[in-house]
Amino acid sequence: MKFLAIICFVILCIKINAQEVRSKDGKVLGERGEFISSCTQGADKELMNINGLQIEAYKYCACICDNLIPNLNSWEMKSAMEENKLVDLFLKEKNWEIILECLDEGNLKIEDDYEYSNNSELEIEIGIKSCVYEILNDEENKDIWSEKLAEEYCTCCVNKLISAGYTYKDLLEIEDINSPSFNEIVLPCMPELFMEEFKSSNSYNINDIQGGSVKSFIPLIDYLGVGYKLKINVSGSIKYFLFDTGASDLIIDKTIEKELLLNGSLKKENYLNKTEYELANNEIVEGQMVKVDNITIGDYTLNNVIIGIIDGGSLLCGKSFLDKFKKWEIDEKNKVLILYK
Repeated sequence: MKFLAIICFVILCIKINAQEVRSKDGKVLGERGEFISSCTQGADKELMNINGLQIEAYKYCACICDNLIPNLNSWEMKSAMEENKLVDLFLKEKNWEIILECLDEGNLKIEDDYEYSNNSELEIEIGIKSCVYEILNDEENKDIWSEKLAEEYCTCCVNKLISAGYTYKDLLEIEDINSPSFNEIVLPCMPELFMEEFKSSNSYNINDIQGGSVKSFIPLIDYLGVGYKLKINVSGSIKYFLFDTGASDLIIDKTIEKELLLNGSLKKENYLNKTEYELANNEIVEGQMVKVDNITIGDYTLNNVIIGIIDGGSLLCGKSFLDKFKKWEIDEKNKVLILYK
C-alpha cells in the first residue's frame, strides 16, 4: 500500500509553471532548463521535508517535464490554468500514471516516523486515487476488484489511516496479519464480497455468552515485537494463545486435547468433521473440529464454541472465535482487545 506515502506531493504539481517546453500538439512552450527551473522554484520548500517526508524537487520536475508535459495539449493546459483546474487535469488516469512513475524514480523519501494526520481534502483525494490505481494495476488483483469496490475500500483505508494518525512504519507493516494497521485498517475496510470467502465456524448467539457486562477488556501481551498473545481458559486448561486474525479458528494442540479428554470436557459426541489448515510456512495439515463448552476469556465464558485441533500446531486465536461476540475491536494505545456481549 505504498500509495499512501505520496499524499502530500500534489502541491508540487499545483505550482508547476506550464508556460514552457513543447506540448502534445507541437506548441513550443519554452526551454527544458527554464521549465525545470520554474517548476523547482515554484515548489514550496517547506514541503521538501515535512515530518520525515522528502521530495527531490529537481529530479521530480525534470521527470514531469520529460514525460507529462509532452502528453498534454497546449489548449487543455491553458484552459486548466485559467479555470484553476490544473489538479483535475493531472488527476486524469493517463496523466496520473506518469506522475506516479516520476515519484517511483527515487524522488520520494519517507522516514519511518512520518505521520499521516491533518491532511487536506485534496491530499485525501490524492491518497484514495493512488490506492485505487495501485489495486487495479496489480496483476493479482485486477480480475477480482472492480473500480467501485476499490474506491470504497480505499476511501475507508485512507480515512482510517489519517484519523488515527498512523505513521509510515505502521503502513509498512500493513500486510502483517498481527499488526495494528492490518487489523484496524485492512480488515474493517475489506469489502464484504471478499469477507464472505471466509466461512466462520462460529456465529454470534448471546445465549452462548455468560457473565460480564456489555463489554470486556482483554490485555494484549506483546510477543517479541511481532504480535500479541492473550490468555484463554479452555475448559480448565489455561494457556496463552497467539492473537492472529489471519487464522480461521481457535486452535489447540494434542496436549490440550488430552487434558480436555481427561477432565471430561471432550467426549465422543463433541467431535465433528475434519478440515485442512494452511500453516505460516504454507504447509497444509489436517485438523479435527470439536465443539467445546466453558471457554473463558476476560469476563466472559462461552459455550458451543467450535475449535480446531492440530497435531504439534501453535496455539492460535483466530477470527472465528471472535465471531462468537457481537463485535470486537483493538485499542492499540492501551494494548487491549475489546469484546462486546
